[in-house]
Amino acid sequence: MASLQPYRSHGYRYYRIVESFRQNGRPHIRVLAHLGRAGDILRLYQQERAEIKVCSVSAGAVTALYQLAQDLDIAGKIDRALGATGGRVQIRDGLTVGETLLAGIIARACAPRSKRAFAGWARSTYLPQLMGFSAEQLTSQHFWEQMHAVPVEKLAVIEQEIVQQVIGIEQLQVQAMAYDTTNFYTHIASTNHKPQLPQRGHNKQGRHDLRQLGLALVVDQSSQLPLAHVLYEGARSDMRTFAAFLKPVRRRLRELTPQPEQLTLVFDTGAASKANLASLEPGPDHYVTAVRPSYHQALLAEAADQLTEVVLSTQAVVRAWRTRRPIAGKERETVVVFSPQLYQGQVRGLHQHLARSTEALEEMGLRPRTTPEAAKRRLAKICGRQYLRTLLRYEVSSDEQGATQVRIWCELDEYRRLTTRYFGLRVLITDRTDWSTAQIIEAYRGQSGVEAAFRDLKDPGMLATRPQFHWTDQKLHVHAFMCVTGYLLVRLLWWRVRRSGDYAGSARSLLAELARIRCCRIVDRTGRAGRPRVREQLEEMEKELRRLGQLARAFPKLR
Repeated sequence: MASLQPYRSHGYRYYRIVESFRQNGRPHIRVLAHLGRAGDILRLYQQERAEIKVCSVSAGAVTALYQLAQDLDIAGKIDRALGATGGRVQIRDGLTVGETLLAGIIARACAPRSKRAFAGWARSTYLPQLMGFSAEQLTSQHFWEQMHAVPVEKLAVIEQEIVQQVIGIEQLQVQAMAYDTTNFYTHIASTNHKPQLPQRGHNKQGRHDLRQLGLALVVDQSSQLPLAHVLYEGARSDMRTFAAFLKPVRRRLRELTPQPEQLTLVFDTGAASKANLASLEPGPDHYVTAVRPSYHQALLAEAADQLTEVVLSTQAVVRAWRTRRPIAGKERETVVVFSPQLYQGQVRGLHQHLARSTEALEEMGLRPRTTPEAAKRRLAKICGRQYLRTLLRYEVSSDEQGATQVRIWCELDEYRRLTTRYFGLRVLITDRTDWSTAQIIEAYRGQSGVEAAFRDLKDPGMLATRPQFHWTDQKLHVHAFMCVTGYLLVRLLWWRVRRSGDYAGSARSLLAELARIRCCRIVDRTGRAGRPRVREQLEEMEKELRRLGQLARAFPKLR
């Protein structure tokens, strides 16, 4: 039976738990536990009664992005740019402007939300411990004051410094760059005339009733990392945007490489006006773009019989024809390429237009009292859809009783021309006479990188440029900078992990996986003078997640 036994050592009284037993007929005792002095026993008793508290927060995603931001010194670059004129860097609640913006950038990448909701999200993550701030202090007013301290003209300077460091660290060979534009609708009231950026225009999400912002973006085709962005007025067309964007951004892009003569800007049809193409000619860099096929019907008709197989670097085989033709007032290197996906989409679209027109014509036939004039107006609208203008023909007349007669027919020769000598064909032009046909085609296809960037920037679960929760032009510019910089961090993280060969998922799925790496904060023992002792440790995780966390540097230094 166990019993409590006091004993003395070095003049002090100690206690232990012992148990008696017999061995070879003689009594002995064995020590089961040393309890220490009376005070030690009291503390053990208090510990048993003490409440154990455990708090678990998401640590992996915020840590990985923070580590990248530290490598690039994003907060430092922002603060140095603001203090370059000799002024003091503004500090609020212990954070510089750069540190506040960095916290917002990471939040935007992980869980986009309003600045008012930032604190609630931050408390659920390890970010406050990483950056040394109290989540309760970073209110919407805190963000408002810190963002207000950033001049719009400094944003391009900061972005350029960040991008240059990324290129240096990653040893990127920037050559082909994809350019494109998109827009984001806002809920800024029409009666608010202070901001000039939000304007009504053709919204790509169908919200023509709301004011919108335009965003132009350039990404590196090899890494899909954003290199430059411009926020512009929502009513400006793609062609006007390109013209205004070209001069300052081309200068910035040339500074990113020691060989500007190797740079090639890739852009789509919407910006390929005659004036824009002419403005590209002076300069060491090059271009690849597409022109509207409807303006080059004779070229397409000729190309249909000239297409030959071209093997791309991915071993994919496409059909194309290369020639030199006068386009937009100058003879240019021209590649006509056939896309099966484009062909299928155009044929499907044509049949949908025909089906809708048939329904409308049947409905029209149920109106016996229609006048010839009304019939012509209705027919012009029905047959005015894409491709139907040349495909459908009609005549309107009156019979002897004065009733309106309508005759409609389809031009079969035009249908054959569309499906055999027009659909699926793209016209690419370039000044890269030194490139192979495969290189030109691949460069144009690489524009999908900027389209992927726009999808991520519009993803409500990641970055979510809209809604902006801001209405002044200056704040909108800073908000766009934070979103694009967040995308840069996410894309760079994804690119690094992908290069390891151990991850094949998307950037969004990577962040979701890393967010599963959680850190526990445990209050489990009473220290000296009754103070609780705190320790942190990572939650248990499977081998695959641990490996992914190591690749992404997603494990924080715990105390």
